[in-house]
Amino acid sequence: MRTVLITGVSTGIGHALAKLYLSRGFRVCGVSRRTPLDLADHPEMIFIRYDLTRFEGIASLVDELLSRAHVATPEILFLNAGRFGSPPKRADETSISEFQETLAVNLVAVKAVLDACLSRSERPQCVVFSASISALRPRAGMLSYAVSKAALNALAQLYGIENPDVFFAVLGLCNVDTKVARTIMQADDRFDDLVALRGRAMTIPGYLSSPDERARHLAAVLEQRAELGLQSGRFKEIRELTHSCSN
Repeated sequence: MRTVLITGVSTGIGHALAKLYLSRGFRVCGVSRRTPLDLADHPEMIFIRYDLTRFEGIASLVDELLSRAHVATPEILFLNAGRFGSPPKRADETSISEFQETLAVNLVAVKAVLDACLSRSERPQCVVFSASISALRPRAGMLSYAVSKAALNALAQLYGIENPDVFFAVLGLCNVDTKVARTIMQADDRFDDLVALRGRAMTIPGYLSSPDERARHLAAVLEQRAELGLQSGRFKEIRELTHSCSN
């Protein structure tokens, strides 16, 4: 059976991806800090509750998930789990602990899960990074998130160079109605760009995609990556691709 492994399946895009792939007949290996109660009893859902900042146990976690799924490796690995942290604040107001916590989830845990999958006897065909345009165009108030996503782009590019047998899709997911987006929109009046973003989200119908819609976009882009000219290890905004997809 075709299998995907998804991190961060309790809410948002990760949860939507799990639902989508289950509906398409895939076996889904999922991990998150909270249990997705509506999916936990699905016969093809293999779920383990785990905090991915416990880096030392990630290799064993991946082994257990794939052993329970009876596969050597997932066909697609979605490195989706992430955090924004506290509502936007100036860089000099961001504590070292806040900064470290965001990098731990958005970057270090990503590397740990990726390494655990790539070290297996069979390797994923495709690895998908939940990236962000903030890596290339950081806005005031977003220090930890923007830095983590910039580093994620570099990580993905290097892994792409060193592992040409695996396709690394680095996709900026744009504006999606998730906890991250809602936290960003708590920005106060010091952060003009983020206040304007909140205004657009509140007044323009469809400005924020739903997680389910974005999951469908992701699946379509991966299926048509060759036709779309998507390059392994190279960042691309998903909205630049979706108008060309038949999904």
